[in-house]
Amino acid sequence: MDFYRINEEYIKFLQKYEKEKRGITKVPNIQYTVRNKFAFGAVMQVNEKNYYVSVSHFDKKQEANILIRVLGDKKEVKGSLRFNYMVPVPDECIEKLVIKDIEDEKYRQLLNKEYQFCMENAERIQKKAYKIYEMVTTNRKQILTDNSCAFHILEAGCKEYIEKYLRSDPQ
Repeated sequence: MDFYRINEEYIKFLQKYEKEKRGITKVPNIQYTVRNKFAFGAVMQVNEKNYYVSVSHFDKKQEANILIRVLGDKKEVKGSLRFNYMVPVPDECIEKLVIKDIEDEKYRQLLNKEYQFCMENAERIQKKAYKIYEMVTTNRKQILTDNSCAFHILEAGCKEYIEKYLRSDPQ
């Protein structure tokens, strides 16, 4: 488990794919004005696909997230892991985020704190990932399903992306 950047073209593909199949997409944009969003994972594996959960600035407690807390800091809640927006990602579409290579010292320190929290809570994070996946895919709570990625659709999209763009036979 580590922090990763997900290939932006892959995310755009998933957004388009989910929108075509579902009418809407809940796959989050990863582009910010200052820095691109990154993800923590792999939090679980389903149908031989690794899932990654975005590290978000969102700081309100909800059923489908875990707040990233750093006890003792002035602003204790640093953000959250939002499991209703996790996505399956092929290995070829992720790049490890090397925290020590981040030049902005304040940002590097924040990333280290967030990473430490995630590692200390890895088992809890994995349990939450599986729980939210199960709740959404069985439609146990309509409001949660409506406000989540359609995981089965994304798995099919991931498979299609691999077949189209990663496993194509160059002839």
